[in-house]
Order: sequence, then C-alpha cells, then structure tokens
Amino acid sequence: MDRLNDASLMARPHPVRIDAVLDQPMDSLVFETAGVMPALKPYLTDGRATTEWILKHVPGMYEIAESHFGLIGGANMGSFILTMVRARLRAHGDPIVQVTPALQAMLTETDLAAELPAGFFRSPYPMVYIELARPNTLQVANKVSGLHECEGAYIGTYELPAGHGVFHNAARNRALNLDPAKPVRVIEVVITGSPIGKANALDDASQDIVLLVQDEDECLRAVLDRHIAWFHDPVAYAHPGMAPLDPDDVALVKPVIEQLAKVLLYLNLTDAEKLRVTERSDLLEKIRGLGPKKAAKFRRRMAGAYDRIVIGPAAFPEPEEPAGTGGGGGEAHRSIKAHWRRGHFRTIRYGEALSKRRLGWIKPVLVNAGQAFGGVKAKAYVVR
Repeated sequence: MDRLNDASLMARPHPVRIDAVLDQPMDSLVFETAGVMPALKPYLTDGRATTEWILKHVPGMYEIAESHFGLIGGANMGSFILTMVRARLRAHGDPIVQVTPALQAMLTETDLAAELPAGFFRSPYPMVYIELARPNTLQVANKVSGLHECEGAYIGTYELPAGHGVFHNAARNRALNLDPAKPVRVIEVVITGSPIGKANALDDASQDIVLLVQDEDECLRAVLDRHIAWFHDPVAYAHPGMAPLDPDDVALVKPVIEQLAKVLLYLNLTDAEKLRVTERSDLLEKIRGLGPKKAAKFRRRMAGAYDRIVIGPAAFPEPEEPAGTGGGGGEAHRSIKAHWRRGHFRTIRYGEALSKRRLGWIKPVLVNAGQAFGGVKAKAYVVR
C-alpha cells in the first residue's frame, strides 16, 4: 500500500499520520540512532524542561538540530521541533483530544470576554495534541508548499522557577512584562497544517509559538495580544535556527491561538462533554489470541486507528426562532437571515463573600437556522 498517498491517512492528525505513514515511531528512531535517547528520555516528561532548554542542555541535541536537519542559521527549525513534540507526546502516553464539528462551530462564534483571567488558559494535560474539526478556515503557512488547513496543535505546559534560563532574553522580558525574580508558566504551542491537497501525507506545515504567563489574574486577551505583538518583532527569533515570522503568517497564527484558547477554556468547564474513544486499544485487544491470518486483517486497520478523548456535543444546539415567525395569521413579519447570536466565556464568583471563582460559558445560539443548518448532520461518536 502506498501510505504516502493514502487519503484516509492524510486526514489523520499529525501524531497519528506520521507513525502510520512511516510505519514506525520516527522520533524515537532519530534520537536512538543518534545515541542521545538515554540522556534525553528523562526530560521528555520533565515539567521544567522546555524544548528550548533541551536543545541547549541535553548533550547531542544541538548537534542533531544542526547536522541532521541542517536548519541552524536561517531557516525555521520546524522539523526538529515537530520531532521533539511528537516524542514528548509519546512519552506522556499519546493523549489526543478531538473537537467535534458542533463544538468547533460554537467556539468560533464565542468571544473571549475582557475580564477573563489568564489562569483559565490551562491544559488539563502536561502534554496533549488538540485535533480541530475540519473543514475549517484556520490556516498554517509553509514557505515551500503554501497555505495548509490547520489540523490541530501540540500543547505542552511547564512550570519554571524564578531565575530560570527562560529569562535569558532581556528584550522578551521587557516586551512580555516578565519579572525574572518570579516563577513563570510556559505554554509551548506547535500548530500543524494538514497535507490534504498537497503532494503527499508528509507534505504538511507547522508553526511553533511560546506563551509565558506570570500574572494568572491578568486578562487573557491582553496576554495573548501582547504575545502576538512580540511575534512581529524579529528579536523574538534571535535564538539559533529560528527565522522571523512573516507579518502575514502572524496574522494566520492569531485566530488559531484564540481558537485553541477557547478549546482549553471549554476543557476547564465542569460540565464539558467528554467521550473516550478506544479505537486502537480495541483493535489491539482483538488481535490478542488470533492466528496470523486473522490478526493481519486487524493490523491493516491499525495504521490510522487511534485512541482519543472526543469533546463537545455531537450535534448543533436546537435553533431559536425569532419572535413572530410562528403561524397564526397575524401580520407578516420581515424574514430574518439565519445567524449565530454570539456566546462568551465569563468568570462566575461564588462562595463566602464571593471569594471563589469558576469558569462559565454562555453558549452561542443559532437564530432562524433552518434554512442554513437544517441539512447539517453532526458526526456520530460511539464508544468501541
């Protein structure tokens, strides 16, 4: 089978697609062949070892980035970063969160409220891959192959102490209002673009972004806007192997980061809908005890199978009809075009003297949606 041009594999998210197409964990193979895996392995799940720190301090890693990928000195080090985050996701047990089409549509029509604190922008996993629903309008740029539809992102979180090496860049500290004498929460986001419509299943795109948060009570939108402004500055890419983002590419990054922020906010809701799909685990269980011929049938299906947590409703909410549209022979009313009434996340104060807070979501509403959304069928998810 030509896995490079297998349409079903091209539609899989990056961590699944890479393993399936290459028929092996390429990230592990690269680091084991280079002889750095024994030194690297303890840091793959280390909550204080950012990718930047690993590159600088784990013996042999800088040399891999420089010689194996040949990208130090001008080009974007996307291949190295992707290999690193794929290895880290594997070390954490491959947690993948898949967003339903209905939830993605609702989050797209949801605003980030001005008073929402940055503390709510927090992943429940130290390392996770967020798979966005497709098709969508979000894009990732590749200098060679052009624009790719965004398929999702790796998100890693690190809690770093005061005085950590992450504060080495004085210009970044000033631009992001960082105090080296205080601890910082680092969120590494590696956005991936789908190969659909491109040359083959490995013809994808990526963009890596680092967010740093010190004041958990600061407005989340202000934090994100400050980082986006920093990404426009060539000084942001002063460390080896990174090239400045084109202003047009920064414009593409902003809506992706905001959508991912809303996904993480949703995950922090107490009533978030979650469904565990154990597709790969179930196939492995079926293979156990089978003879070679029967087992081979299931192994062929293993290539693109993966376990994940599906979040969000399986269907769009019931539409709301505008007042006066019902029957009854009254005065004819002007036809109202189908539209979303936008939603928003908000902070809810509760407890004694309203000292506690939790996240709430006012969901967007489909108004007069029959004409536009009546034919939409949400994907059904079942537990296997």
